[in-house]
Amino acid sequence: MRLRLIVTGGGTGGHVFPALELALLAREAGAEIFYFGSRRGQEVAASNRAAVPFVGFPSAPLWSLKTPRGWKGLAGLMRSRLMAGPALKRGKPDVVFSTGGYSSAPIVSAAQALGIPVVMHEQNSVPGRSNLMFAKRSKFVATTFFSAEKHLEGCTVVRTGLPIRRELRTLADGPHGRELLPLIFVFGGSQGAQAINEAALGAATRMYGRALHWIHVAGKANFESVFATYEKLGLSGSYEVKSYLDAEEMGRCYARAAVAVTRGGAGTLSELAAFRLPAVAIPLPIAHANHQLHNVREFVERAAATLLVQSELHPVSLERELNEWLEDEERRERAAEAMAAWDTPNAAAEIWELIQRAAKA
Repeated sequence: MRLRLIVTGGGTGGHVFPALELALLAREAGAEIFYFGSRRGQEVAASNRAAVPFVGFPSAPLWSLKTPRGWKGLAGLMRSRLMAGPALKRGKPDVVFSTGGYSSAPIVSAAQALGIPVVMHEQNSVPGRSNLMFAKRSKFVATTFFSAEKHLEGCTVVRTGLPIRRELRTLADGPHGRELLPLIFVFGGSQGAQAINEAALGAATRMYGRALHWIHVAGKANFESVFATYEKLGLSGSYEVKSYLDAEEMGRCYARAAVAVTRGGAGTLSELAAFRLPAVAIPLPIAHANHQLHNVREFVERAAATLLVQSELHPVSLERELNEWLEDEERRERAAEAMAAWDTPNAAAEIWELIQRAAKA
């Protein structure tokens, strides 16, 4: 009999894209899949692109209840919870798979109330609020970071790693081009990061004239200001500024780079590990429970990354950290070995196995 799976998680890409990777694998294995999520999140467009049937709910982030925005978010979550039960009864899933985020909470709550098995995936080293609420009543909690398990007492935890986009995994398994001119790959996530943008431009100015190449993904919102500064500084020839890169372009940069400058999100670190690329990692200081800092520390403990907190980020400190990676090939090789040991090429398949086990339980 064909397994029926409902996938949920969102509304940011960090929750959506791993959920979709699992959904696509499940569909290829013969499962019938649906994506339940917020109508305002990234899951709407992503599901449409992947031709995954989507059911939308009015869920919104739960901001502070001291503001009208917070009360509006709470109302949206409550309406979504009332809608989720009937929607699940109509869908009759064998399992619900959740990657967390605000849009997952109403779906998971309703599923557990109806006795539908739930498998969760926690991307970060410190679990998010939605996952913590429902983890103990889930059949399995899959994790990306080893350190997440200490926050999940009483749960059946399986470290599977994070499913990354298959285009990237294919490129990661192919040839790399690091024998060429050393490339420094700078990016701050899908939205960019102003602090990283400014420090990278300053460090490149200090390092100008050296045999280096830079690719700097500034983010769409910051591209014009970064490009204007780049032109003013005269960083031509060896420095490229981009607003955005698609998966294939990202993969080519990962494969060529000697070192990255980036944030500490779970997806970013998992992709770095797949490509065996060390990084100077600057965690987002306002991330929930400072989880990016803890994510990066797991890499630092394995000598696979350098931690540079944002309060200490400036052109001089970034230049110093970059030089330490660029001038020590053995250190880069040890980092690559550590990331190979941490990497999980079959993450989606391992999670799919847990979902099948939950369906049979």
